[in-house]
Amino acid sequence: MKVRTKWVVLALCSLTIVMGIFLLGMQSYFNNKEIENASDQCYEIGGTPKVESDFLAMNYSFECHTDENS
Repeated sequence: MKVRTKWVVLALCSLTIVMGIFLLGMQSYFNNKEIENASDQCYEIGGTPKVESDFLAMNYSFECHTDENS
């Protein structure tokens, strides 16, 4: 019975780790898509995007600089 309990605990821990990695990957993917979309819209209005992001784009800041003299 104890061997079976160890395998269940090991399986649950492994599943938790895999799900955590999956969720972090999905968050990073969607943040990158959001940055890409915002950059494309900035280029469409003649601006230049300025993006600062950390590892995996978990935190980022976005600015669109346009030439107001045109």
